[in-house]
Amino acid sequence: MGMHYIIDALGGRAAIAAEPASTGEWVSRIQSGMPAASALAFKDALKLTNAELAAVLGVSARTLARWNPAKSRLDPVSGDRLVRSARLFAIAAEVLEDGDAGARWLKAPQRALGGAVPLRLAETDVGVRAVEALLGRMEHGVYT
Repeated sequence: MGMHYIIDALGGRAAIAAEPASTGEWVSRIQSGMPAASALAFKDALKLTNAELAAVLGVSARTLARWNPAKSRLDPVSGDRLVRSARLFAIAAEVLEDGDAGARWLKAPQRALGGAVPLRLAETDVGVRAVEALLGRMEHGVYT
């Protein structure tokens, strides 16, 4: 899977500094606080509203408004949700062979998910698994 899509969606080297090289490094990065700049880069990559980004992260729009992009860090729960959503974006971008198409797909109701919006499902682990399974089937040409 294209990890570069994840890093790009999280603001690239400017926000992430060194790319985590392993699962352990990702966990450590999330636990120590993903930079707010990464969340804002993800918002731009997917063309999300503040309300949509707040929902993805599980924070209030007011919390989002108080962030200092240069200094603020996400708590581990929000950081986990951010990385999880960025991973789904990376998979969607790869399956659809286009970042913009991947972003549009994540934000649109999908019949194969019972009309649910993949990015909303990504707010839970169970939902993420359903979206990943659908993307896996799409990759192999099975759209139901």
